[in-house]
Amino acid sequence: MSETDIKQITLLSDHSMQANLFKQSIEANLNVSLNIVPFSQLANSFNPTLLLNEIILVDYAYLDQEKFEQYTQVRSACKHNVKEIVINCPKDLGSSHLFKWRGLVAVFYVNDALELLLKGMKKVMQDEMWLSRKLAQDYIQHFRCSNSVTTSKTYTSLTKREKEIIHLLGHGASNIQIAEELFVSENTVKTHLHNIFKKINAKNRLQALLWANNNIGMEERV
Repeated sequence: MSETDIKQITLLSDHSMQANLFKQSIEANLNVSLNIVPFSQLANSFNPTLLLNEIILVDYAYLDQEKFEQYTQVRSACKHNVKEIVINCPKDLGSSHLFKWRGLVAVFYVNDALELLLKGMKKVMQDEMWLSRKLAQDYIQHFRCSNSVTTSKTYTSLTKREKEIIHLLGHGASNIQIAEELFVSENTVKTHLHNIFKKINAKNRLQALLWANNNIGMEERV
């Protein structure tokens, strides 16, 4: 999906001056429409799934267990794939606290500058992820350990290079990091990813990661 395909983004937060300024910055720099949805509105709406767009920003500062459970119920009823982005995350929050986000594609911390957030958002809108390498590894490993998976025939049909790339992808590596690791150009990585996505019927990196978790057995993991 290209950046221009995404028009609406949901921000789960409270209405405040800070949230409105954030909305203005996002809309001005990313050419999207950002809708601020308080958790109370999500709980009281007749059809709350209409409030959730394909990309959802969740303001961790306003989140508690009750609000998370309300959100989870609504998200599970959505018919479209959801990309979840956590903002204002405490820097010292352990990785395990983020495992509950099954569509997690980005995490931004309390002290992250707006410029960094905008850069990461652009990557998400280009079907990439914005997670620290450690968090990405912890996140993927958690779901690997919680599922007993048998390696599929589709995985065995991938070339050696394609397997190397999907493994690096699973460890949270960016295209540039994969290129450096394999001593190839970034364009070569993009070409391999395109071929991988076609073979496994994935539209983006997130779908590829989910596919890998469900189709690559522990004996093949590196």
